[in-house]
Amino acid sequence: MPYFAGNDTTKELRSALSDPGVQADKNRYRQVLRRVVSLMTDGADMSPLFPDIIKASATADLVQKKLTYLYICNYATAQQDLALLAVNTLQKDCLEPNPMVRGLALRTMCSLRIPSLVEYIQMPLRKGLQDPSAYVRRNAVNGCGKMFHVAPDLIQDASMIDQLYGMIRDKDPIVVVNCLQALEEILQAEGGVVVNKNIAHYLLNRLQDFSEWGQCQVLHFLLKYKPSEEEETFDIMNIIDICLKHSNSGVIMAALKYFLFLTQDMPQIQEQVYNRAKSPLLNIITSGGAELCYVALCHIPYILTASPGLFNKDFKKFFCRYNDPLYVKTKKLQVLTEMATDGTESDIVEEMSMYCTDVSTDLAAASIQAIGKIARRLPTSAPHCVGTLLKIHGLQQAHITSAVLMALKDLVLPYPDIVPKVTPLLSNCVDLVQDGPAKAVLVWLLGQYGHTLPTGPYILEDMIENVAGEISVQVKLELLTATAKMFFSRPAECQDMLGRLLEYCIDEDTNMAVRDRALLYYRLLHTDVQQAQRVVLGAANRPVQITDRDAPGHEVIDLQDINTLVPIYGHRKWQVMVEEQRRKEEQIKLVNGASHETDVRIEGGEEDNLEENVSLQHHCNLTPQEFEVKWDQFDCVTTVHLDYDPALSPDGLLQKLEGAHIFTMASSPQEADPWKAYLFAAAEMKGQAHVVLVELCLDRLAATMQATCKFDTTQMEDAVPLISQFGRILRGTITDAL
Repeated sequence: MPYFAGNDTTKELRSALSDPGVQADKNRYRQVLRRVVSLMTDGADMSPLFPDIIKASATADLVQKKLTYLYICNYATAQQDLALLAVNTLQKDCLEPNPMVRGLALRTMCSLRIPSLVEYIQMPLRKGLQDPSAYVRRNAVNGCGKMFHVAPDLIQDASMIDQLYGMIRDKDPIVVVNCLQALEEILQAEGGVVVNKNIAHYLLNRLQDFSEWGQCQVLHFLLKYKPSEEEETFDIMNIIDICLKHSNSGVIMAALKYFLFLTQDMPQIQEQVYNRAKSPLLNIITSGGAELCYVALCHIPYILTASPGLFNKDFKKFFCRYNDPLYVKTKKLQVLTEMATDGTESDIVEEMSMYCTDVSTDLAAASIQAIGKIARRLPTSAPHCVGTLLKIHGLQQAHITSAVLMALKDLVLPYPDIVPKVTPLLSNCVDLVQDGPAKAVLVWLLGQYGHTLPTGPYILEDMIENVAGEISVQVKLELLTATAKMFFSRPAECQDMLGRLLEYCIDEDTNMAVRDRALLYYRLLHTDVQQAQRVVLGAANRPVQITDRDAPGHEVIDLQDINTLVPIYGHRKWQVMVEEQRRKEEQIKLVNGASHETDVRIEGGEEDNLEENVSLQHHCNLTPQEFEVKWDQFDCVTTVHLDYDPALSPDGLLQKLEGAHIFTMASSPQEADPWKAYLFAAAEMKGQAHVVLVELCLDRLAATMQATCKFDTTQMEDAVPLISQFGRILRGTITDAL
């Protein structure tokens, strides 16, 4: 079966659905419906079968109902007029004796999310909340959350809110959790569901009745209640203490977060909480799957900020195992780096040194960098860490040597005593190090300390001879600075090669940064050698401060972020993701809202008024240069996908669109694949001109036409009716052509 179904497939399925012989055979009819749903899931357009599927929904077969209702939910928004035909069957099913049928029908009705059908859903929804079957009540409560986005006034009615609050004491635990979730969503503008003392105690007493998912949700909502008395706090902790021994990691993390919330004003008790949670966390890390282990490891730095020595006796449980995935091993290295103390540093560094020979070059480099970070965190461990790095360097492998140089670079300034141990290695690194960043570090070390080496200037001279073939800009910049520094220490040996390097960088190099630095050094030397020396070498005995971006204090850490995605993504990245998602949701909500208002006006018989209010201009002067500028400036995009017969002429489509005042700026040759065209349309609304730019892309293989519309975000609300008008014209033009 092809991914995209053609007209022949649709006709075949329609014929099968209306065949009396197939209808009489329950199994054959199910197979046809399964085929329709399968094609729909794969992305094929099965909407032409909507009337046939509605007829098929009027059946007593539960499997057939599930398949037809799944189809109806998927295409109801696109077939709103025909969806009304399914309401009668759904309403009848809501009165069926079988609770499975009632619940399925109610769930389907609430999933249609068509504003014009709200009046038909209101009564079955209210009856569903009082249904004797727990399955029906679960779907009714979830339906309240769905209908809130379609008809908020209906759901925010005082009686409905009170009824949902009353159902928190429902005998079915899933209904209770669904009520909490629905109220949280409905009352989001008011701060979410209110959990008072009575509700909190009721939920705590029923905690063991909930499923694992339910316990996680209940513990999350209990964060909204803070006990006023210390005795009550200890009673609550005694109740949820058993959750720390739960087999589910989600329940453990939710309980830990609630413990920390209750004891945030009790530092001594909070330390006991950490000790109590240590064993479950270690079990997750050592016995859980790789994904659970990674999530637990992401939370460890948060715990270490409040209880630094918590895992001092158990640090070996964080050592990498041979079958750990790379991302788990890397995270364990980060945790071990932050966990290291004067008493555990020796064992941790020894273990990390063993990872340097791992088949994964990424893990080897990460372990070497981790040893360097431990040396920076613990000054007393610096001699041992440096000695380990020097031993690792003796392996004489390119990726290991590069990583060692990168680690030593951050240690030579805060610990100048190690310089005599590092400089003899530089001459042996030249042939091994070819990586851009590592080579730049090597050149920097030569410029900083190479004057103590007898062969220092000659190593730089060999690099200068091959500078024309150097790709890395950073290496060239470091080579300029290193040669200038070496010149002030050993001028006789460096004068000629410095001149040749400056000449090449100024006259032949194409990179502006390299050229500018070479000109700076040349003019400084030409003006005043003493001043040039002061600028290039800098002040002597200047304080050294190296900022470690991976240090625990560098990231904003809040214990309230435990059991969220923040420890996994990081606080900054998570904030960016949340803001981006919020912006997208606002755009989608605004576009959908404006489109709905347009559809309502058309259904109400005001189509003529719409055409007058959103009337495309018959003439619009827009030059190609202006089009290109606006296309780059407009940052709000919406996309429409339509079926298209590849046999139809794209040029004919453009001519019909131009007759509807949608003008073509440029288009591909008619036989091009994929074929593209750039269009624009303009209208004057509320005394202001609005322009929409469109890119049409025809995929002949998929038989689809994609229309990408761009418009100005600042005029979004006024531009949406114009986009809706364009979409109707385009859809109507293609439909007429088919």
